[in-house]
Amino acid sequence: MSTPETEKLYYNKLTRFEVARVVGARALQLAYGAPPLFDISSFPIKDPVAIAIAELIRGLLPMSIKRRGVDGSTKLVPVNKLITDDIKRYLESILESWSQSRRL
Repeated sequence: MSTPETEKLYYNKLTRFEVARVVGARALQLAYGAPPLFDISSFPIKDPVAIAIAELIRGLLPMSIKRRGVDGSTKLVPVNKLITDDIKRYLESILESWSQSRRL
């Protein structure tokens, strides 16, 4: 899943630390009253962290990560271009387990 913008970077996917930072930053925004980027009326979990994860999965977050290129230059790469299918599956499993634990 390499795009021309990400193929010259050292690491072309989000690290687990970056995922945590992005989700945490967005959840904090939501907790302080920022509007969600999708209609949450049908979303089963109303927690800001779960909403932030869902926004990341859907590719709605207008955030960028600063990355260093192979040649030493730095670039701002949108988070949406760094999300791989593995990361999406991992985040979806978190939301699934979260919704199952809320049913108990």
